[in-house]
Amino acid sequence: MAKPSALQIRNIVAAVLMAAAFVWNLVIGGPWWVSAIVGVACLLSSFSAYLNRPSARN
Repeated sequence: MAKPSALQIRNIVAAVLMAAAFVWNLVIGGPWWVSAIVGVACLLSSFSAYLNRPSARN
């Protein structure tokens, strides 16, 4: 298995933090639109980490 790039690590950390913010916003009863924005950002960051994997550069 290839070593993850710095960009992948950054995207994974961002996705984990956004997932935590998503859950926190749901727990405190925050606005639905904040949850929607954070959820979409988490998905985009996860997809970016997947696309930037070393095996995708062939």
